Amino acid sequence: MRINGIIELADILEHSNDGFFVTDARGKLLYRNSATNPLVGIDIWEFKSMDYLLKNKLIDRSTALEAIQRKSTVSGEVISITGNRVIATSTLVYDPKGNPDGVICNVRDVSDDHRHEKDDHILRQIERISSDYKILQIRGECHNFELAYSSNSMGEIVSLATDLGKVDSTVLLCGETGVGKELIARLIYDRSPKTKRGPFVKVNCASIPVNLVETELFGYEPGSFTGALKKGRKGFFELADGGTLFLDEIAELPLEVQPKLLNVLQDRQVLRVGSAKPRPIDVRIIAATNRNLKKMIAEGKLREDLYYRLNVIPVKIPPLRDRKTEIPMFISYFQNIFQRKYALGKKEISKDIIKHLYWYPWPGNVRELANLVERLLIISKEEVIEMADLPSSYLKCSQRQLKDRFTVHDIAPLKDMTREFELAVINKAMEQSKNQKEAAEILGISSSSLSRKLNV
Repeated sequence: MRINGIIELADILEHSNDGFFVTDARGKLLYRNSATNPLVGIDIWEFKSMDYLLKNKLIDRSTALEAIQRKSTVSGEVISITGNRVIATSTLVYDPKGNPDGVICNVRDVSDDHRHEKDDHILRQIERISSDYKILQIRGECHNFELAYSSNSMGEIVSLATDLGKVDSTVLLCGETGVGKELIARLIYDRSPKTKRGPFVKVNCASIPVNLVETELFGYEPGSFTGALKKGRKGFFELADGGTLFLDEIAELPLEVQPKLLNVLQDRQVLRVGSAKPRPIDVRIIAATNRNLKKMIAEGKLREDLYYRLNVIPVKIPPLRDRKTEIPMFISYFQNIFQRKYALGKKEISKDIIKHLYWYPWPGNVRELANLVERLLIISKEEVIEMADLPSSYLKCSQRQLKDRFTVHDIAPLKDMTREFELAVINKAMEQSKNQKEAAEILGISSSSLSRKLNV
């Protein structure tokens, strides 16, 4: 198979409404165009292998593997864990010697005639996913922590974090707000040997007043400035001696303090404010950020040499929208936690809500999801929490995020444009309403009709 030739067609395939992906002769994914994921309903690139997708029941069949086994073209319906139905046609490709060299697969959407069957399939899969996840116990000085996950990508990060606990290299955790960077930092610390398991000291660099950053990090000697304690004070580096210092939001450190931090990372010695004698320290550094550090370097807000000192082992934690299969799991997980915490009794979050929230973009990631579940459980008066209980900002989301558009700028099939206009009107009603019931009244339709329209 001439993969280079196929890759050169990427620009053409990106404009296709059909999905296309390419595997090698063992089913390992080599390429997929951008239309593939929305059609299938999951990011197949995350799992890399058709065999993994099949074994973990993320798809009910793989025409690509069937084509490899039968040594012929295979076409048929494939249903993903999200309930998306597609017609997949996989064609075996041979090398010049006549040996199987890979598979090219074309993916097409199935008619809306199967929509209700699709919804039922989603609900069945939600039930399976909600009970199929791993929880890691992480020890803390004051209380224990839990790390729940179910996706392959998070499994790899957990495995990496466990391995990193065995060494003392500096780690840089990157990821959006709310993805769980602190939990990964604590997991690395928890998996370290006893000889390295001194204190775990967390520092939020953004919360320290600018004029106190240096004294808070590095400490100070007695009488070094007006108001200083008579005995002086240890900084966070000394407090973490023998253990781990977690520098959260490291990108918020003032530029003038960065050279001194660089020196500490290089020399493993800390110089208190007002002192001429450095003190040796044995500290494992884990830093975290939700910022683009390379962009900050270009803007002159971060020293490049400090970046490379911190970026010894980078760990990128994906946002929740890139691991959607974990959304039903987290809803179930947090539901159990808050029901026990507040002794709420048995409350159930409807499957319609779970299905709907699957498509929400989650800008606040896992933390936002936890907050929403807590809010729903506390505020709802009924045993079954329904779509009408969702805040309006969540009701506005759908599989396709639309902007208000009342002027025709381009032409598309009338059915699609009518649906787009309808959703724009619904979103406008949502913005002007407190809940779904009120929006339905404004639109002159029933709440159940509005719910159906939001979930189409």
